[in-house]
Amino acid sequence: MSEHETPEGDIRIELGDPAPFAGEKKRELLVAAALGAPFGTTDPADLALLGAASRKEDLRHYEQTGYAPLDPGLNYSIARVRRAGTAREELIARGGLNSILYLCRADESTRYRAEMEAGERMVHGFRPLAVAHGEPLSEGGEKWTFLGFVPLRATREQSRRVEEPGAFRYVPVWDWQLRFLHWLAVLLIAVLSVTGILMGSGRPAYAGARESSFLFGYLRFIHFAAGWFLLATALIRIAGLFLASNRYQRWDALFPVKPRDLRNLLTVGQNYLFCRFDRGPHYIGHNPLQQVAYTAIYGVGMLALLTGFALYALYAPDHWLFRHLVRIDTLVGVQYVRLAHLLTMWIFLAFIPIHVYLAIRADTVEREGAISSIISGGRWCRRGTSFEDG
Repeated sequence: MSEHETPEGDIRIELGDPAPFAGEKKRELLVAAALGAPFGTTDPADLALLGAASRKEDLRHYEQTGYAPLDPGLNYSIARVRRAGTAREELIARGGLNSILYLCRADESTRYRAEMEAGERMVHGFRPLAVAHGEPLSEGGEKWTFLGFVPLRATREQSRRVEEPGAFRYVPVWDWQLRFLHWLAVLLIAVLSVTGILMGSGRPAYAGARESSFLFGYLRFIHFAAGWFLLATALIRIAGLFLASNRYQRWDALFPVKPRDLRNLLTVGQNYLFCRFDRGPHYIGHNPLQQVAYTAIYGVGMLALLTGFALYALYAPDHWLFRHLVRIDTLVGVQYVRLAHLLTMWIFLAFIPIHVYLAIRADTVEREGAISSIISGGRWCRRGTSFEDG
């Protein structure tokens, strides 16, 4: 990373790690970005580029024969340069990433990779200066090749160096009650799964018989207690769907009931499977695929509680509440109820790695802070991004 300080001494331009494309090297990209600066420039960013590139190559071997300044409509400038002693001219375009990609007619794969890498650097306050190389064609026009981009960041020098923050805003998404219920449910599902597997195997019963212990009884007690706690957690979460002050936690943000979300469902699914290279719709809360997944897993959870308490009701079939649940055992059959209860556990265990993968993908690829939000309660959203639920 290199720096340049303006004569006033209060603005400093930092160059990030260049991102070359089309088989270029970082050195060649940096030199091209510097040669695209207008002759005699005093712009701090241009001076930083020229200073960094001059340490890589002697720029006196090049001369600028023409310069078309930045066009606000096109959002890029074009410089004509040639190496000293030669008559062959080359074109260098610099400007906004999307404008340069459009100029080069970049394919979807290149566009997607460039936007992803630029987004990663923008998290740290850098802005991409895209660079393209052009060659005049004999039949007229130019052939443009996307070379990559150089990240630039401006910081202010005060009594101590303070980096200017990136263009982000903090949005509270999940309150502490929901985060507590989320992690409590994770713990309870883990306890229920472990105790359920041990009870289903029957091994603790044989071990208890040999050692005259009550191991199976303890496991059953822990399993039932965890089931009651999970029921209480589910009831509080259901109440929160209607009473939560945060709109991202309400029922209409959890269930895919809006036509807009249903239209975006396929696009989001294709992005998650890397079947598309363009950016999908952005959501602050749950996107449509998450809405469908969480709605389904909530349904599985309710089925697990219903079948679990139907089996629990066999211990007290005359109870005022449990006698209604015993009817499920009579109607379906105890073994089928037990099988459905067991299948819900395996659905949960299959959902967990998928859920973790999607959360990590959202953090590493989309840079949307899904993992940190369930810990901190909020997300940093880039300004200028259009959110479907923003």
